[in-house]
Amino acid sequence: MLITVAASAIVWATSLASFALPEGGIINPLINFLIQCVILVLTFALGEEIGMRGYLQPHLMSLGRNRALLVVGLVWATWHMPLYYFVAKLFPVGNVLLFVPLFYGTIVAASFLFGYLRIYTGSTWPASIAHSVHNAAWNVLGALTVTSSPVLVNLYLVGDYGILILIGTAIGAIWVGHRYKSGMDQAQEGAEIPRAAPVHPSAPAAPTR
Repeated sequence: MLITVAASAIVWATSLASFALPEGGIINPLINFLIQCVILVLTFALGEEIGMRGYLQPHLMSLGRNRALLVVGLVWATWHMPLYYFVAKLFPVGNVLLFVPLFYGTIVAASFLFGYLRIYTGSTWPASIAHSVHNAAWNVLGALTVTSSPVLVNLYLVGDYGILILIGTAIGAIWVGHRYKSGMDQAQEGAEIPRAAPVHPSAPAAPTR
């Protein structure tokens, strides 16, 4: 939430866009935000997080923490590609040469941020909530933004994969990774499966007469 609000505030402070309060006030956008968060937490975001952070990430941790989160991020980003390809009218991406690196960069950064939450808490719920808040926040804040350059602002700067969102997510991932490193180390150590003790051959039975 902080990442998206900060990115929007930066753009509002420039000549590219400005904040515009709807005619009905701020209540309706806030209600819309909360409703979207609840729906996303319990549906699409949770489904993705169960697959990526709940199943795939633990199975890749043998690669090492950073490698595992990188691979999960690449898989997660690639998983979205058919969605954008087949329903491009619903999810405009603009220039593909800009979209692909920005999208992959943002998703990989988010993979580290959400992945750290998954490791530290041992649960997919924090990642699902963070995922949902992001999706709902940039959508609602976009409706509060007035600009004469909608493609530049709403896609490339503060959209789902805008460059300011990418930078903010990367900073957030670095901070969380540093702040909770010891807790993640302990969580991973506690999750290790103890190795079975070696089985010693039993002494040969005494010969019978």
